[in-house]
Amino acid sequence: MNLPGMSNLLIYLMLIGSAMFWGSNFNLGKLAVETLGSMSVVAWRFTLAAIGMMIFFWWKERPVWREISSQFSRYFFVGFIGIFGTNALVFIGLNATSSVNASLITAANPSVTVALSALLLKDRITYRQAAGIAISFFGVLFVITGGEFSKLHAVSSGDLLVFAGNACWAAYGVLGRKLLPNSTPLATSAMTMLIGAICFLPFLRFSSGETEMAGSAAPAWGAVVFMAVFGTVLAYLWWNQGIAAIGANRTAIFFNLVPVTTMLIAVLTGSSIHASQFAGVILVLSGVFLSSYQSAKSRDFPLSHHLRTGVGKSGK
Repeated sequence: MNLPGMSNLLIYLMLIGSAMFWGSNFNLGKLAVETLGSMSVVAWRFTLAAIGMMIFFWWKERPVWREISSQFSRYFFVGFIGIFGTNALVFIGLNATSSVNASLITAANPSVTVALSALLLKDRITYRQAAGIAISFFGVLFVITGGEFSKLHAVSSGDLLVFAGNACWAAYGVLGRKLLPNSTPLATSAMTMLIGAICFLPFLRFSSGETEMAGSAAPAWGAVVFMAVFGTVLAYLWWNQGIAAIGANRTAIFFNLVPVTTMLIAVLTGSSIHASQFAGVILVLSGVFLSSYQSAKSRDFPLSHHLRTGVGKSGK
């Protein structure tokens, strides 16, 4: 998908666009779940996104389905945890927490991934990475407690669900490296997204009750379509174009724009940003920089930062 003569400026704009789409997923997800319900929103998002991604996968790689089916159980396991598990937890969590909190918690994903890689894959972890992980987790704690650690016992259930979804997303990257080492990035992304969509099928519904009958659900449905088309499929394709053009290390820098975008949209739509959230984003992103500095040199599993539900993703 690398386009001849594509300038770095265009690549940078595409990466900024990807980060902004992922960041907006949290705000749009919050809007949609309040009207349509968590599971219905994420089910429609990934059903639409999976259709688009599978069409592109078939057009781009002309997959041999016999080879794909031989690894179906692995795709299913990774997709169930990474797509279904992540997004179900995050979108349910959005019922009980703010879009800004959700974005800041998931921004720590690179640090969580490094920690899980060390635990599950026995990857070597440096002192710099350990410090980065500790700082990121401290930043997350700062966000979910509002800077008052004495209130740790009263943490919002929404924040805990989002953090659990973040852990599932990190597991998606780690398990993908281990179980699907020969799968192409596009194959892994398309197949796991398809699995996630299938798992969400029982939650698809067209009616959301009285609110939709009154016509007030139109913005929520618009948010779902935007998250599917722009916040999932297009963001992924642009992000991978960036990796192909300027490398994974330089591309990863743009991911830091995700929580910033969420916060800006929140402010523009009338939400207040607390000092603890500003402090939290600084701590989380500082920790991510430290923990990713060394690990960025190693082989990355595709989509380790993609499909953000705010989901992302979306998710995240």
